[in-house]
Amino acid sequence: MRKMHLLVSTALGAAVPAAVYLVSGSVGVEFIVLGAVIGLAYWYWGPLGLPF
Repeated sequence: MRKMHLLVSTALGAAVPAAVYLVSGSVGVEFIVLGAVIGLAYWYWGPLGLPF
């Protein structure tokens, strides 16, 4: 389960810059950071919500 959760969070982090690249043809640093923030947020909170 942990490996699947890590795989999904990594895929989410890579999907944002990839989608921006497919739409506009270039990727800015802000979209790479946005993808990393979304991936890390999913990794931290996950599908179950807050960890406490």
